[in-house]
Amino acid sequence: MPYPTIRISHIIVFFVLFTVNNSMATTTSLTLNDVIELTLKNNPQIEIARHQYSQNDAVLTQSRSLYYPQVGTGADYSRIRIDNLQPTDEDNVASIQLEVSQRIYDFGKTTGLIDASSFNLEAASANLTQIYHDIVLEVKSSFYSVLEKQRLIIVARQAVDNYEQQLYRAKRYFDAGVRTRIDVTNAEVNLSNQKLGLLRAKSDLQTARVKLQQVMGIVPNNGEYEIISEEFSIDDLAEGKPEMPEDIDTLLVTAQQLRPGLNRFSQLVKAAEASVTQAKGDYWPTIAASGVYTYYESDLSTFNDQWQLGVGLQWQLFSGFATDGKVAEAKARLREVNASLREFELAVVQDVNDSYLRADVNRAGVDIADQSLGLARENLELADKRYQSGLGDLLEFNDAQLLYTRNQSDLVTTYYAYLISLARIERATGNIPDLKEYDLK
Repeated sequence: MPYPTIRISHIIVFFVLFTVNNSMATTTSLTLNDVIELTLKNNPQIEIARHQYSQNDAVLTQSRSLYYPQVGTGADYSRIRIDNLQPTDEDNVASIQLEVSQRIYDFGKTTGLIDASSFNLEAASANLTQIYHDIVLEVKSSFYSVLEKQRLIIVARQAVDNYEQQLYRAKRYFDAGVRTRIDVTNAEVNLSNQKLGLLRAKSDLQTARVKLQQVMGIVPNNGEYEIISEEFSIDDLAEGKPEMPEDIDTLLVTAQQLRPGLNRFSQLVKAAEASVTQAKGDYWPTIAASGVYTYYESDLSTFNDQWQLGVGLQWQLFSGFATDGKVAEAKARLREVNASLREFELAVVQDVNDSYLRADVNRAGVDIADQSLGLARENLELADKRYQSGLGDLLEFNDAQLLYTRNQSDLVTTYYAYLISLARIERATGNIPDLKEYDLK
């Protein structure tokens, strides 16, 4: 059987179709809300916290089971012989037993266990909420970092365009005999350096995108996506920046009310107190009611159906100091959690203050960077006119261009640092509006 012939035309057609299909791949645009939604669905830390909450919920169900009757059954089948028993002394005996028991009172052991499990569940819920808050801060920081890198690429491209224009002008002046060869060489060096800066800016953007994808826990649309926002142009960033939140005292009050970590430690304190009650319950007896019914299937007269009802008391009078150790352990755990709560309260106060002060500094930094950019722009225009008129040299123009590019970059960096600072304030106070529309369980 002859082998099929692969023609060059087939390869060309396949290549063309492959190229067309790739070019038709659509790019997805993602806003901040889109990124947050993707993160809340796919971030593994959130998934871990959810499972931890489910575990605590299951532990509470186990604890509450002690409130209810315990019902069990069993069956047995055997061959039994009893000498001199009438009318028969040997037979197959089948039995079925039904047992019911109900704990009546145990001096706080069961209630302490249930209370501790309930408070631990509330603590797990608060921890899950705190994880959401931490992840939202992380995704906002990564999102703003991507926007920052995209803006810096624009700055770098603008600088490349300016240096290309300057190189073209230097060559024209050199050909006309107005300028020397050193101006051309200098312009070529500056253009090469700025192209290298553009290359680095693109690399920084890719790094920032990878970091964002790591936080989201997914690569949207197989990497064919772009991050967008409704922000202003670079020249209007300062004017359009968000306002600072209310005063620091109001933020501290908000943090005391809404910070999930504080609620978590408060619930852990209650759980530790309940554990002390549970441990002390071992000093006292347990009172329970029980009932047993046994059904026999046999011709042996000895085996008749039986039932038994009763109330029993079980009291361990001495446990080798095990109860003392449990109580001491529970009390130590309570003191530890109380100390952790006080430590976390101080950390929250510091977190709120640091976030507010950092945001205030960055807010002022945006205004200062904007003023500096305006001066640098004016300086570049003057240097450009002086160079064209022959009053200034290329070195003066290059310094002005470098200063302008640096101030553009400073404004972009400071602006997004300010946005991240505002996100830190939201996380520090526990007031994150982006989460209000989501079910966090």
